[in-house]
Amino acid sequence: MNGRCLVAISTERIEQINLNKPINPLIFSIEQVQKATKELSNKKSYGVDTIPQNLVKDGAEILLPTYHNLVNMFCQHGLPEELKVARVIPLYKKGSKQEITNYRPISNLSSISKMYEKCILSRLNEELKGQEGSHQHGFRKYHSTETALIQLQASMAKILENDDTGCVYSVDLSAAFDLLRPDKFYHLFKNKMTEGLLFCIMDFLQNRKFQIDLDNVKSPIFELDRGCVQGSILGPKLFTLYLGELQSVIGPDVGLVSYADDTYVTILGKSEIDVMKKAESTIQKHIEFLRTMGMVVNESKTEVMWIGTRNPPKPTLAVNGTECKFVDCIKALGIYIDKTLSWDDQANHAINKGKSLLSHFKFLRKYFNEKQYLKIVTGNYYSTVFYGSTVWFDNIKSIHKTKLNSMHFRLLRVACRDFQNLISKEDLTKRCQRAAPRQWVNFLTSSKIIKICRNKEPPDIYEMLMSTVYNEPRKPNIGYFFDDSRKKPGKQRICNRLAMMKEVKKPWLHQQLTDDEIRIEMKRTFFKF
Repeated sequence: MNGRCLVAISTERIEQINLNKPINPLIFSIEQVQKATKELSNKKSYGVDTIPQNLVKDGAEILLPTYHNLVNMFCQHGLPEELKVARVIPLYKKGSKQEITNYRPISNLSSISKMYEKCILSRLNEELKGQEGSHQHGFRKYHSTETALIQLQASMAKILENDDTGCVYSVDLSAAFDLLRPDKFYHLFKNKMTEGLLFCIMDFLQNRKFQIDLDNVKSPIFELDRGCVQGSILGPKLFTLYLGELQSVIGPDVGLVSYADDTYVTILGKSEIDVMKKAESTIQKHIEFLRTMGMVVNESKTEVMWIGTRNPPKPTLAVNGTECKFVDCIKALGIYIDKTLSWDDQANHAINKGKSLLSHFKFLRKYFNEKQYLKIVTGNYYSTVFYGSTVWFDNIKSIHKTKLNSMHFRLLRVACRDFQNLISKEDLTKRCQRAAPRQWVNFLTSSKIIKICRNKEPPDIYEMLMSTVYNEPRKPNIGYFFDDSRKKPGKQRICNRLAMMKEVKKPWLHQQLTDDEIRIEMKRTFFKF
């Protein structure tokens, strides 16, 4: 937590919530504990107890009865104080090593505690299902940054295709996860959880501590009275629940999309003046809600972007005497979105990133064989350059698609050491077995669409998709999408750019095919090699 945040919240007092040990504590079966242990990542990191996480995972076959007893004992009596201490490792980033701001704190928790958290998280998902609000895409099954971006894109595209007046804004928070107040969380959910779960959650949140470990030199142990525990499995879920009432506070007549602490609000109005009034009122309520929850808001960094080409003359919007910043492009969850959804900024960003990576990969080629090199490219180039491509790739200009396609084949030529361009693109694709950008995006988009339609999550996107889908009588359970747009901006909504789904020949609307089978079928459909 930075010094500015500490100053901002230092006068707040946190109420200590003391709960008696539950009469009816949570009880987990040995199968549930085994499942939680299997889901732990195979890392070598460890907390102050010095027990590596991979050791806890690998030892489950023999120690499972002990793990089972420990988890149920924690549910009845609470976590031992020793397991509430985080081992914080300052990771050097860049700049002077004497400046504390040039280090990123990495919080390592006890591996036994993480196994316990997995069990609690499964019960929390059962008891408080949907309490995060439909707007929240963070840390929820079938939700991701991608689904959040698809929903935000749809809200903006609807305003554009109807030639309406609207804007989108975002609010900047400082150290949001570190500022969750346990006392407020208790008062929000004390009547929504069973006694056993409430005890476990409050015990987990309170009396937390940390110790800094730098080159085996350990600091004194410091106490924390707030925050949702960095590095924890349970913490992110608790944070999304903590701010779950945001939609009801700012009103149902605005479009709200969130991923953890990143929030984007779309506002529609009858005129520019109407939009300004609604925006000012909504932002005011938004910030007041966050502050009542103990968050620190940087009002001067509140960004507002008009949607479309129409702008009011010299727009000004002030909240609590601080003027909001009007921009022509916002960066939402790592993607550049401009006011007309032209995606020029995002396309240029992807191309520049690709060029930079290409130069690095050319240098690395001499150290790896062809197979190793292609694995490195797959894991680093495509995931970075084409991040969020289901949202933007279809809508960028042809010249940008050509450049991205060209860089793709340049990578493959480096892999094959074809510096004289002697191998055809078709042979390069077969040899390297790497899909060109168009096929890659078709695969990603179709896989995402099928999962959304089968799981009916997220609900808003599912409803949008199903409103344009029809079932071919002669080919049951093969869904086809019709394009109901008549104006160019309407093509932005994902339901209006799914022509590639006609290539999927197997039934996908029913539940007989597993996710793995769907993925294999999509590869066969779009990867011709």
